[in-house]
This record gives sequence, structure tokens and C-alpha cells, in this order.
Amino acid sequence: MVKKLNQQGQEAAPFELLIAVIIMGFVIFIGLQAMDQLNKEKCYNEINAKLEEMKTALETVVTERSPQQIGFNLSTCFNPRDERIKIKDYSQPALCAEWCGATRNLCTLMEYYYSGESGFSYRKCLDISPDTLFPFNTGDGCPDRGDKEELVDFRDEIVQGQYLMVNKTNVTSTFPTICAYRKLT
Repeated sequence: MVKKLNQQGQEAAPFELLIAVIIMGFVIFIGLQAMDQLNKEKCYNEINAKLEEMKTALETVVTERSPQQIGFNLSTCFNPRDERIKIKDYSQPALCAEWCGATRNLCTLMEYYYSGESGFSYRKCLDISPDTLFPFNTGDGCPDRGDKEELVDFRDEIVQGQYLMVNKTNVTSTFPTICAYRKLT
């Protein structure tokens, strides 16, 4: 009788081992999925923080007229060729209310788009005049700063890099003029 019990235990051992390996495989799979999701959330938060930093710098340049230097480099999680950032005006009160939290007929948003595998976007309401100018020619009120910096039109695209933003609004102008210089590498 002892022999019979011992044989049944040995026969069940491979089956129990198979079940244990399957369960362990599921645990590892779920753990890897959770780590991947956690990593994506970290990337999203980094991008959101950098956009908030750029938003604050832009609003400070416009309202306080003090120059701002900012290193605008987003997360390294995504391919920069699939990322687009620009400033755009909207004349849709519903959209403005949704993103700016107040009823406005016209608003200015900084938009981030990722067109890669898991495409997503962010929008930040800018508390600046929709008529804010971002000249990209040195003859439009922004002085030439040599061949180490270039003027960037933020309404076209904000490329990642080191920026110096200067308010060059004339006393006779009714709209802010922001010179956004990107350092060339």
C-alpha cells in the first residue's frame, strides 16, 4: 500500500509542476504589463511637466516682459520625429471653455501630438493674447543674434531644444511680440 501511494505522488508531480509553471508565466506576463503601463504613465507625466514649464515661461515673457531661458526637451520615451508641438488659436467657445475653464470666444492653446504607435495628444491653455506675434524674420522686430541662434515661429512648430524668449513689444504695438530664439548645436 505504501508503494501505491508513493507512485500516485510521483505521477501527480509533473502535472503539479506544469500548473505551477503556467501560473508563474501568467504572473510574469501580468507583472511585465504593469511595468510597461507604469513606464508609459511616467513618460506621459514627463511630457505634461515639460509642456507646463513651457506654458509658464511663455506666459511670463508675455505678461511680465522678462526674458526666459528654457531647456525644452521632452521625454526620451518617444521618437522626436513623431512629436509635434505648436501654438494655435481657436474661435470655438465650447473648446475654449473645455481647455481654459472659462467661457471665451477666442483662446490660444499649446498642442502636443504624438503620431507614433500609441498616438495621443495634450493641450494646454495659454493665458496670452491670441494676437501674440512670434516673428521668424529678424526684420520683424527681433534683432539678429548671430549664427548660433535662430528665430522660431511657435505657431508653426516648437522644436525641442534650448530657447531664449524675449518680449520685444513696441510701446505703440497693441499685440505682444515674442522673439523665440533656439540655440543651434
